[in-house]
Amino acid sequence: MTWRRPHLLPAVSPMKLPSDDEQAPVLDLRSGRSIWERIAPPPSPTDRLTESIKADVVIVGSGITGSFIAERLTRAGRSVVVLDRNAPQTASTAASTALLLWELDVPMLELEDRLGFEACAAVYRHSIDAVRGIAALVAHFGLGCSFAPRNSLYLAGSALDAADLREELRLRQRAGIDGKFLDAAELAATYGLRRDAALVHGGSAEADPVALARGLMQVAVGRGARVYSPAQVVAYNASASSATVMTSDGFSIEAELLVLANGYEMPPFVQPKVSRVGSTWALATKPQPNAVLWPNRTLLWEASEPYLYMRTTARDEIIIGGEDETSADAEERDRQIPAKVERLLQSLQALLPQARLEIDTAWAGFFSQTDDGLPLIGPVPNYPRCYAAFGYGGNGITFSALAASMIRAIIETGRHPLQELVAIDRDA
Repeated sequence: MTWRRPHLLPAVSPMKLPSDDEQAPVLDLRSGRSIWERIAPPPSPTDRLTESIKADVVIVGSGITGSFIAERLTRAGRSVVVLDRNAPQTASTAASTALLLWELDVPMLELEDRLGFEACAAVYRHSIDAVRGIAALVAHFGLGCSFAPRNSLYLAGSALDAADLREELRLRQRAGIDGKFLDAAELAATYGLRRDAALVHGGSAEADPVALARGLMQVAVGRGARVYSPAQVVAYNASASSATVMTSDGFSIEAELLVLANGYEMPPFVQPKVSRVGSTWALATKPQPNAVLWPNRTLLWEASEPYLYMRTTARDEIIIGGEDETSADAEERDRQIPAKVERLLQSLQALLPQARLEIDTAWAGFFSQTDDGLPLIGPVPNYPRCYAAFGYGGNGITFSALAASMIRAIIETGRHPLQELVAIDRDA
């Protein structure tokens, strides 16, 4: 499809403003100052919306998910408009700890029980491909986002013990995923960590999520995408022929396709049965001596609920996060920051007694997860030409990349192999 410049809509929009209970929620998405904000690259260029326009695709949300989708759809030759009530990449993306894991929050042992082996294996293989796809994009466009391939170390915890991890590895190997089981002695000798067991795998990565999102959005803008901020969408309309959104300023954007990439602020007509919003906390230490850091800067996470996770940065800081709770109360989330930070430091000291417990910065934010650990991607029921891309869970950035490829495939062919597994309206 060739590039088509957006056209003006009639001055009077046919849409009406919704009542308060019909509008999408406006959440206080995060607090504190994440490490990425301290080193953030220049923001993506934006405009103020001053008139009603048309495009092939309108994307609501300019974070990491919206950036992946904008890049993918402009690559396909579509004209794209991106809207966000926040400045691009300053909301939930800035709170990400950016462990680009292909492993899901729900282990294969559990997912196989839910889906069967073949479907479970397909999800994991697509997740691995998504991380590879991110690496390819970073290399192709030369994105300066501190991207680095990493192994992952999955530590035994309260959810899976050593015997469970052996069975988890058996399933993964059956699916063609290489890995290695480490018993307590091997784990201590190799990583200096004291746990009963762990699985180590290749194929994951880390990045600066703000720089990654901004790099992708800049690629899309270079192809003609237009980003408008602040632009709060307050009304949606979809028919068999087009989709239209209205902003709080009264301007309309009419498009052939609408993609929702607005994270935890789902519009009220998207009502998944399997997701829930919670709160999470994270911190970054001051740079650590090299002797403190574990081999190969491996991504660490544990088989617990909730689970702890750790990574390093290019500047030798340690990022540690977790302590998740199923609470969507921003005031309560923020009130708990001092206590949660203290608990994270205690966990860090327990894993790495030699680590220096000096904090660079700490932050908190909302996150969402699903009962089955899978994202919410695909057509929105009863809203023709409307697609959702909600990459929830601990590997949300991986799911964001998956969403971009899935949505393009569904738009162009009407089908993707994972479509039913990650459907918005699937049952719990």
